[in-house]
Amino acid sequence: MKISKIKTMAAFTAAAMLLGGCGEAPYALTENEQDIIVSYAAHVVTKFNTEQERGLGYVNMDTVEDADPVTEEQEDTEAPVSDGGAAALPEGAAAGEQAAQTASLNDIFGTESVSVSYEGASLRADYVENSYYAVDADSGKTFLVLTFSLTNNGTEDAEFDNLTKMPSFEVTTADGVKASSELSVLLEDFSAYQGTIPAGETQKAVLLFQIPDTATEVPEFSLSVMMGGMSYQIAL
Repeated sequence: MKISKIKTMAAFTAAAMLLGGCGEAPYALTENEQDIIVSYAAHVVTKFNTEQERGLGYVNMDTVEDADPVTEEQEDTEAPVSDGGAAALPEGAAAGEQAAQTASLNDIFGTESVSVSYEGASLRADYVENSYYAVDADSGKTFLVLTFSLTNNGTEDAEFDNLTKMPSFEVTTADGVKASSELSVLLEDFSAYQGTIPAGETQKAVLLFQIPDTATEVPEFSLSVMMGGMSYQIAL
Protein backbone atom coordinates (compact mmCIF):
# COMPACT_ATOMS: atom_id res chain seq x y z
CA MET A 1 0.00 0.00 0.00
CA LYS A 2 1.42 3.42 -0.90
CA ILE A 3 0.61 7.03 -0.15
CA SER A 4 -0.66 8.71 -3.29
CA LYS A 5 -1.22 12.31 -2.28
CA ILE A 6 1.70 14.71 -2.65
CA LYS A 7 -0.06 16.84 -0.05
CA THR A 8 0.79 14.22 2.57
CA MET A 9 4.54 14.56 2.00
CA ALA A 10 4.21 18.31 2.07
CA ALA A 11 2.29 18.09 5.32
CA PHE A 12 4.96 16.02 7.03
CA THR A 13 7.71 18.27 5.69
CA ALA A 14 5.88 21.25 7.08
CA ALA A 15 5.38 19.42 10.35
CA ALA A 16 9.11 18.83 10.65
CA MET A 17 9.76 22.54 10.11
CA LEU A 18 7.01 23.62 12.48
CA LEU A 19 8.01 21.28 15.26
CA GLY A 20 11.77 21.42 14.73
CA GLY A 21 12.17 25.05 15.74
CA CYS A 22 14.78 25.77 13.03
CA GLY A 23 13.96 29.00 11.31
CA GLU A 24 10.66 30.03 9.83
CA ALA A 25 8.49 28.09 7.39
CA PRO A 26 8.79 29.32 3.78
CA TYR A 27 5.04 29.93 3.70
CA ALA A 28 2.29 30.75 6.16
CA LEU A 29 -0.12 28.10 7.40
CA THR A 30 -3.54 28.76 8.78
CA GLU A 31 -4.30 27.64 12.33
CA ASN A 32 -6.51 24.85 10.95
CA GLU A 33 -3.71 23.60 8.66
CA GLN A 34 -1.28 23.58 11.60
CA ASP A 35 -3.78 21.63 13.69
CA ILE A 36 -4.12 19.03 10.92
CA ILE A 37 -0.34 18.60 10.64
CA VAL A 38 0.21 18.36 14.38
CA SER A 39 -2.68 15.90 14.74
CA TYR A 40 -1.29 13.59 12.07
CA ALA A 41 2.26 13.85 13.42
CA ALA A 42 1.16 13.01 16.96
CA HIS A 43 -1.05 10.18 15.70
CA VAL A 44 1.78 8.61 13.68
CA VAL A 45 4.29 8.84 16.54
CA THR A 46 1.83 7.29 18.99
CA LYS A 47 0.69 4.51 16.65
CA PHE A 48 4.15 3.28 15.69
CA ASN A 49 5.90 3.79 19.05
CA THR A 50 5.33 0.24 20.26
CA GLU A 51 7.43 0.78 23.39
CA GLN A 52 5.07 3.42 24.72
CA GLU A 53 1.66 2.01 25.54
CA ARG A 54 0.28 5.14 27.12
CA GLY A 55 0.66 7.49 24.14
CA LEU A 56 2.70 10.68 24.20
CA GLY A 57 3.02 11.06 27.97
CA TYR A 58 6.54 11.85 29.23
CA VAL A 59 8.05 9.60 31.86
CA ASN A 60 10.78 11.05 34.09
CA MET A 61 13.06 8.07 34.69
CA ASP A 62 14.68 9.84 37.68
CA THR A 63 11.43 9.41 39.60
CA VAL A 64 11.04 5.72 38.77
CA GLU A 65 12.37 3.48 41.49
CA ASP A 66 14.39 0.46 40.46
CA ALA A 67 12.33 -2.68 40.57
CA ASP A 68 13.28 -5.26 43.14
CA PRO A 69 15.51 -7.92 41.59
CA VAL A 70 13.83 -11.24 40.95
CA THR A 71 15.22 -13.86 43.27
CA GLU A 72 15.79 -17.46 42.32
CA GLU A 73 13.06 -18.45 44.77
CA GLN A 74 10.59 -16.12 43.04
CA GLU A 75 11.51 -17.49 39.63
CA ASP A 76 10.79 -21.02 40.78
CA THR A 77 7.43 -20.12 42.28
CA GLU A 78 4.44 -20.26 39.96
CA ALA A 79 2.34 -17.13 40.29
CA PRO A 80 -1.26 -17.84 41.29
CA VAL A 81 -4.01 -16.85 38.89
CA SER A 82 -6.36 -14.26 40.34
CA ASP A 83 -10.10 -14.14 39.82
CA GLY A 84 -9.54 -11.30 37.34
CA GLY A 85 -7.22 -13.35 35.13
CA ALA A 86 -7.89 -14.79 31.71
CA ALA A 87 -10.98 -16.90 31.26
CA ALA A 88 -10.49 -20.61 31.79
CA LEU A 89 -10.03 -22.77 28.71
CA PRO A 90 -12.90 -24.98 27.65
CA GLU A 91 -12.61 -28.54 28.95
CA GLY A 92 -10.16 -30.51 26.84
CA ALA A 93 -8.68 -27.43 25.13
CA ALA A 94 -4.92 -26.93 25.23
CA ALA A 95 -3.25 -23.58 25.87
CA GLY A 96 -3.34 -21.42 22.74
CA GLU A 97 -6.24 -23.40 21.30
CA GLN A 98 -9.16 -21.55 22.86
CA ALA A 99 -12.05 -21.40 20.44
CA ALA A 100 -13.04 -17.98 19.15
CA GLN A 101 -16.05 -16.47 20.87
CA THR A 102 -18.83 -14.90 18.83
CA ALA A 103 -19.73 -11.37 19.89
CA SER A 104 -21.06 -8.11 18.48
CA LEU A 105 -18.91 -5.06 17.80
CA ASN A 106 -20.62 -3.26 20.63
CA ASP A 107 -19.96 -6.11 23.05
CA ILE A 108 -16.25 -6.01 22.24
CA PHE A 109 -15.55 -2.31 21.67
CA GLY A 110 -18.53 -0.39 23.02
CA THR A 111 -18.19 1.67 26.20
CA GLU A 112 -20.66 3.01 28.74
CA SER A 113 -21.22 6.08 26.54
CA VAL A 114 -20.13 5.05 23.04
CA SER A 115 -21.88 2.42 20.94
CA VAL A 116 -20.21 0.82 17.92
CA SER A 117 -22.09 -0.38 14.85
CA TYR A 118 -21.25 -1.75 11.42
CA GLU A 119 -22.49 0.37 8.50
CA GLY A 120 -21.46 -1.67 5.46
CA ALA A 121 -18.67 -2.55 3.04
CA SER A 122 -17.45 -1.35 -0.34
CA LEU A 123 -14.68 -2.02 -2.87
CA ARG A 124 -12.28 0.82 -3.72
CA ALA A 125 -8.99 1.10 -5.60
CA ASP A 126 -7.97 3.83 -3.16
CA TYR A 127 -9.23 5.42 0.03
CA VAL A 128 -9.26 9.19 0.60
CA GLU A 129 -9.61 10.72 4.06
CA ASN A 130 -10.90 14.30 4.29
CA SER A 131 -9.52 15.14 0.79
CA TYR A 132 -5.93 15.57 2.00
CA TYR A 133 -4.70 12.01 2.62
CA ALA A 134 -5.09 8.96 0.39
CA VAL A 135 -3.80 5.42 0.14
CA ASP A 136 -3.73 3.21 -2.96
CA ALA A 137 -4.13 -0.54 -3.02
CA ASP A 138 -1.16 -2.57 -4.27
CA SER A 139 -1.01 -3.74 -7.87
CA GLY A 140 -3.47 -6.56 -8.43
CA LYS A 141 -5.35 -5.68 -5.25
CA THR A 142 -8.39 -3.65 -4.26
CA PHE A 143 -9.54 -2.42 -0.88
CA LEU A 144 -12.42 -4.05 0.92
CA VAL A 145 -13.47 -1.11 3.10
CA LEU A 146 -15.56 -1.77 6.19
CA THR A 147 -17.26 1.28 7.69
CA PHE A 148 -18.30 1.71 11.32
CA SER A 149 -20.15 4.31 13.37
CA LEU A 150 -19.03 5.41 16.83
CA THR A 151 -21.95 7.14 18.54
CA ASN A 152 -21.76 9.00 21.83
CA ASN A 153 -25.15 8.39 23.43
CA GLY A 154 -24.28 10.34 26.56
CA THR A 155 -24.70 13.96 27.56
CA GLU A 156 -20.96 14.64 27.91
CA ASP A 157 -17.96 14.27 25.61
CA ALA A 158 -16.55 10.73 25.70
CA GLU A 159 -13.09 9.31 25.03
CA PHE A 160 -12.83 6.35 22.68
CA ASP A 161 -9.54 4.47 22.56
CA ASN A 162 -8.82 1.40 20.44
CA LEU A 163 -5.13 2.26 20.03
CA THR A 164 -4.02 0.95 23.42
CA LYS A 165 -6.10 -2.23 22.95
CA MET A 166 -4.04 -3.12 19.84
CA PRO A 167 -6.74 -5.19 18.09
CA SER A 168 -5.75 -7.25 15.04
CA PHE A 169 -8.52 -7.77 12.46
CA GLU A 170 -8.86 -10.38 9.72
CA VAL A 171 -11.49 -11.04 7.06
CA THR A 172 -12.12 -14.37 5.40
CA THR A 173 -14.13 -14.38 2.19
CA ALA A 174 -16.50 -17.12 1.11
CA ASP A 175 -13.93 -18.40 -1.39
CA GLY A 176 -11.23 -18.69 1.27
CA VAL A 177 -9.27 -15.47 0.81
CA LYS A 178 -7.84 -14.19 4.11
CA ALA A 179 -6.60 -10.65 4.64
CA SER A 180 -5.42 -8.70 7.67
CA SER A 181 -6.41 -5.07 8.15
CA GLU A 182 -3.96 -2.58 6.66
CA LEU A 183 -1.59 -0.69 8.93
CA SER A 184 -2.18 3.00 8.18
CA VAL A 185 -1.95 6.49 9.65
CA LEU A 186 -5.56 7.26 8.84
CA LEU A 187 -7.21 9.10 11.70
CA GLU A 188 -10.35 7.11 10.83
CA ASP A 189 -8.54 3.77 11.20
CA PHE A 190 -10.82 1.80 13.54
CA SER A 191 -8.00 -0.47 14.73
CA ALA A 192 -6.11 2.55 16.11
CA TYR A 193 -8.93 5.05 16.65
CA GLN A 194 -8.24 7.35 19.57
CA GLY A 195 -10.13 10.55 20.19
CA THR A 196 -12.93 12.47 21.84
CA ILE A 197 -16.48 12.08 20.54
CA PRO A 198 -18.76 15.02 21.40
CA ALA A 199 -22.00 14.29 23.22
CA GLY A 200 -24.75 13.17 20.87
CA GLU A 201 -22.46 12.96 17.82
CA THR A 202 -21.32 10.09 15.59
CA GLN A 203 -17.83 9.61 14.17
CA LYS A 204 -16.92 7.38 11.24
CA ALA A 205 -14.19 4.76 11.34
CA VAL A 206 -12.94 2.29 8.74
CA LEU A 207 -10.91 -0.87 8.28
CA LEU A 208 -9.07 -1.51 5.00
CA PHE A 209 -8.33 -5.01 3.72
CA GLN A 210 -6.54 -5.79 0.45
CA ILE A 211 -8.15 -8.56 -1.59
CA PRO A 212 -7.59 -9.60 -5.24
CA ASP A 213 -8.90 -6.99 -7.69
CA THR A 214 -10.74 -9.74 -9.57
CA ALA A 215 -13.57 -9.04 -7.14
CA THR A 216 -16.20 -6.94 -8.90
CA GLU A 217 -18.62 -6.74 -5.98
CA VAL A 218 -18.37 -7.03 -2.22
CA PRO A 219 -17.91 -10.74 -1.43
CA GLU A 220 -19.48 -12.59 1.43
CA PHE A 221 -17.04 -12.50 4.32
CA SER A 222 -16.58 -13.03 8.04
CA LEU A 223 -14.68 -10.71 10.37
CA SER A 224 -12.57 -11.76 13.34
CA VAL A 225 -10.35 -9.93 15.80
CA MET A 226 -7.52 -10.96 18.08
CA MET A 227 -7.14 -8.75 21.16
CA GLY A 228 -5.66 -9.24 24.59
CA GLY A 229 -4.88 -12.87 23.84
CA MET A 230 -8.52 -13.57 22.98
CA SER A 231 -10.00 -14.36 19.57
CA TYR A 232 -13.48 -13.15 18.65
CA GLN A 233 -15.71 -13.89 15.68
CA ILE A 234 -17.61 -10.65 15.11
CA ALA A 235 -21.31 -10.84 14.35
CA LEU A 236 -21.99 -8.08 11.80
